[in-house]
Amino acid sequence: MSIKEIITYPIEDLLKILRNKTISVEELTKTHIDQINKVNNSLNAVVQSTFEEAIKNAKNFDTNFDKYKSLPLFGIPFTLKDSFDTKNIISTWGTEGRKNFKPEKNSSVAERLLNSGAILLGKTNTPEFTMGGETDNVVYGRTNNPYNTSLTPGGSSGGAAAIVSSCGSVFDIGTDTGGSIRMPAHHCGIAGLKPTFGRVPRTGHAISFDAGPSDLLTSIGPLARFVDDLVPLINVISGSDNIDPTVLLNKINDPNTISIKELNIGYYHSTKSISSDTDTIKVIDNVCKILVSKVNSINEIDTKIIDQGDTIAGNIANYDKRNYLKQLLERSNTKKPHKWTEARFNIAKEYENKSAVEMSELIQDLNNYQSKSLSYFNKYDVIIAPVLHKSGFPHSEIMDARENDWNYVTKGTFLRTYNVTGWPILTLRCGTSNAGYPIGLQIICSPTNDHVALKIGQVLEKELGGWIPPKDMLA
Repeated sequence: MSIKEIITYPIEDLLKILRNKTISVEELTKTHIDQINKVNNSLNAVVQSTFEEAIKNAKNFDTNFDKYKSLPLFGIPFTLKDSFDTKNIISTWGTEGRKNFKPEKNSSVAERLLNSGAILLGKTNTPEFTMGGETDNVVYGRTNNPYNTSLTPGGSSGGAAAIVSSCGSVFDIGTDTGGSIRMPAHHCGIAGLKPTFGRVPRTGHAISFDAGPSDLLTSIGPLARFVDDLVPLINVISGSDNIDPTVLLNKINDPNTISIKELNIGYYHSTKSISSDTDTIKVIDNVCKILVSKVNSINEIDTKIIDQGDTIAGNIANYDKRNYLKQLLERSNTKKPHKWTEARFNIAKEYENKSAVEMSELIQDLNNYQSKSLSYFNKYDVIIAPVLHKSGFPHSEIMDARENDWNYVTKGTFLRTYNVTGWPILTLRCGTSNAGYPIGLQIICSPTNDHVALKIGQVLEKELGGWIPPKDMLA
C-alpha cells in the first residue's frame, strides 16, 4: 500500500485502514495536503486552505481514537465549496464584497460534516453566488480542468470537482441550480448526486431557502470519485435543520435493496433544441447495450415534455428581475460584480413589465409542468440522458455571453428541466471522448428514488470503470 494508492481509495477503504490504525488520521490528512500542494498551482481549485487546523484536528482524533473512531466519516479529508459558510474561515461566495468575510457560524452542511468526523482541508472555487457554468470570479480567478488545464471544469462546483478528481480531497459538496453538480461531474469524470429536492438544508449557503421564485431550483449534494461514496455523504447531510422550511426528507433508502431486473429504462440522446455529438451518442448506446440484459426493458423516449422545462426554468429565475441576485450583491457589499452577474441582469430586463396575473400563470405553468413530467414514470423507472451535448469545453465557451446568448443556457434542456422537476439525478463517468475527455451521463429517477439511481450507477461503474485518474495530476 503506497501513499500514491491511498489517495485514490474510496471512503469505505479509507475508514477501514484508519480504524485498523494501518495509517493515522494525521498521516492521511498530510498526504492529501501534499497532493493539494502538488496540483493546485495548475488547477486553482482550493482557494482557502485550512491545513494547520486540519492537522490539529487530525492529531486530536489520533490521540482520542476510541472516542471518535465510530463517527461515520472518521478522519476523512475533504474540501468544501466556497458558497457554504464556514465558521471563522473566509467564505467569499465568489464575490468581491466578501473577500475577507469570516462567518460567525457554519452552514448546516458544514456543521454536519465536521460533526461526522470529516477533516476540512479548505474551500474550493465557485463563480459569483454559484451562478455560472464555468468557475471564475473576481476574487480568486479561474479554475482549470485536471485532464487539460486549457479546458473548463464546469460550474458552479468546478473547484470542488477538479480537486476531488485530482485526489487532493476525498469528497466535496456541490450545489445545483441549473446543472452545477452535474456539469462539473461530467467535465471532471467523477460522480455527483443531485438529490430529490427537499433532502438537504440550504441554511448558510449563498442561494438559500429565501431565494424567492428561484427557491425550488437549488439542491445540495455530494461529489466524489465513486458512486458508493455518495451514499454515506448524502445521509450525513440530509434531514431537517429546523431552519430551511423545504427540507422534509431524511436518509435515502439502501441501493442494495434494489433488484434492477424489474426496472424499465428510458433514454434519449438529443432533444428538439439540442443534438449530442457522436462521442456522446456512442456512450449512451454502449450503456444501453450493457443494461439491456440486466433490466426488464430499455426504450428511447419522446422528449417533447422535457423540452418545455428549460423555458419554465428561465422564467422562474428571471421573473423577479433578478431581485434576489441584487439583494445578494447588496448584502455582500459588492461594488464590482462579475461580468456574468451583469449579463444576468441584462437578460432579466425583458421581465420588467410582467404583472401579478402573469406571475400567477407562471406558477400554474410550473405546477402543471411538474405534474405532466411525472407521466414519464408511468412507463419508466429510470431515464438515462446526456449531461451536455459534448465533452471538453475550452474556457469561456460555456459562458459565452455575447448578445446574452449563453451556450449552457440555450443548450440547457438536458439540465435545467430537472431543476424544475426536483427529481434525483446521479451523474457518473460512463465513457471517454476520442480526445480523451470524460463523458458523464445523467441517471434520472422519480422523487425520493435516489437509491434507484445510485443502484444503476453502481452497476455501470462496475462495468465501465467510472473515474479514471488524470495522468498529469498523479504522475
